[in-house]
Parts: sequence; structure tokens; C-alpha cells
Amino acid sequence: MDKIGKKEPSLGIKTLVLVAIMFSCGLLGSGLLLCLALLGGMDLSSGMDIFNSMTDLQLRPYIKTGVGLNHLSMFSLSAILFAYWLKRDKWKSYFQTLDINLELLSKFVVVLFLAYPLIGLSALALEQIDLPQWMDSMDEESVDSLMKMLQMDGVGDLIVNLIIIALLPAIGEELLFRGVIQSELVKKINNPHLAIFLASAIFSGFHMQIQGFVPKLIIGLVLGYSYYWTKSIWYPMAIHFVNNGLQTVILFFAGDELESTQETAETPNILFLFIVVIISCFLCYRLVKHIKEQIDEKNIKYT
Repeated sequence: MDKIGKKEPSLGIKTLVLVAIMFSCGLLGSGLLLCLALLGGMDLSSGMDIFNSMTDLQLRPYIKTGVGLNHLSMFSLSAILFAYWLKRDKWKSYFQTLDINLELLSKFVVVLFLAYPLIGLSALALEQIDLPQWMDSMDEESVDSLMKMLQMDGVGDLIVNLIIIALLPAIGEELLFRGVIQSELVKKINNPHLAIFLASAIFSGFHMQIQGFVPKLIIGLVLGYSYYWTKSIWYPMAIHFVNNGLQTVILFFAGDELESTQETAETPNILFLFIVVIISCFLCYRLVKHIKEQIDEKNIKYT
């Protein structure tokens, strides 16, 4: 119960309300995306889908704007509306927003980087699994849509993509998956580690990539623990932005070279990869332990 004695809704009721809000906001976002595509001159009778229309330079700004608004509606607006439904005028207090300590943030970012070898190994392992055709098609469509979004012809496109691919997801997805879903699971489940794992699994599954499920799950765990330990949504937002933004910048500067390298690349030496993963996991464990001790022992004031 809250301070005025009002009983808080059950997790089941909260889930139904959140799903209803997300469905409504998803419809709103999709409608905005479609309207902007039509405003830009997209011909629905041609049978071309929205993301395939990204090759049209005149249409591309409309579609990217629509994708950004769609994301804002689906994630940020959903999270804020849920918080408002639950807390009304005190909705801002629903999200934990202690100030950031830059030193601590940098350590969390290093943890993410140290997790990359494990992320790469898990992705490689999943690629070896012979998935059903519908799963393969779902993965290919998801990656293909993302790569079309990431087409960049200049610095202007890079800035736009940093907003759409890095900034908006960092804000919206963290408000929803960490700020709402993880927070509610932590309240309901006595084991916070299980709650963080479940929230990370939901976060990963929402991306609709079978072969990318474990890599995104690992990233979700880093984001989840950064929020749980620091009690500040700014940490997972900043880490998320660094992760997506770094990949966007690398693709901008080395996209063609990366594509040609991937086409001619041989399967990496498994023994060498395992050694790298073991070393990186050990370093990651030591750093995570240090971060936890720093937070527990010093009771950091985030400045």
C-alpha cells in the first residue's frame, strides 16, 4: 500500500494494463509511420514495404522520422503512461533517477565491452543451429530492416541514425524494460537476480531475433544490474546509448570494409576464442565484484 492506504494493483492487473497501453501506443506509432511514408510519396499500390522504400532518398527522411516517432510512442510513451496510471501526478518519482557518477558509469561501460567476446561466442554458436525456415526468415527480415535503417551517405545521416538507433532506444527501451518491467518484477519476485534475468529475457525477445536472443540477453543483464545496483535509470540509458551508438559509428566509418571482411572471413579458431572469452569473463567478474563492493561499502553519492 502507498502512503494514503491505497492498495496497489496486482502484477496481473499491471501486466494487462501495460499490454493494453503498449498495444494502443504501438497502433499510434505505426499510424504515424504510415502517414509520414504516404506524405513522403510512398505508393502503397506498388507492393513495396516501408523499409524497402529506404532506397528512395526523397522518401528516406519521412520514413526515418516515422520510425523515430513510432519508437517514442511504443516505448517512451507506454512507460510514461503506465507510470502515470500507477502514480498519477507523482509519475516522475516512479522512475529512479539518482545522478550519475561518471567514474562508476565508465566501469559499467567497460563491463559491457568485456562481455563482447562472450556475446560474439554465443552468436557464433547460435549460427550453427539449424533453425526452422520461419525462424530463419524472421531473423533475416529483422536484420535486413535494421541494415536498411543504417544506410548512411554522409554525416547528416550519421547524426540522424545516432538519434534513431542509439538515443531513442536508450531512453524508451530503458524506461520500459528496466524502469517498468524490471522494477515490477523485482517488487513481486523475492529473488532480484531472477527478476533481472526475466526482464532481460523479455527485452531480448522483444527484438524478434532468434540468433540474437542470447547476445541481447547478456546486454540486458548488464543494463539490468546497472539499474538495480545504482537505483538510477540514467546508467542503463547511458550504457545502452554507448552500445548502439558505437556500432552505428563503426558502421559509418568502416561499413564497406566490414561487409567485405565478413564475406571472406573464415571461421575463427574456437580454442583461441574460448581462451579470450574465459579471460574476458574473469576480468568482467572481477570488475563487477569491485563495482558492487564500491556501491555497498562507500554508499556512493552520485554527483
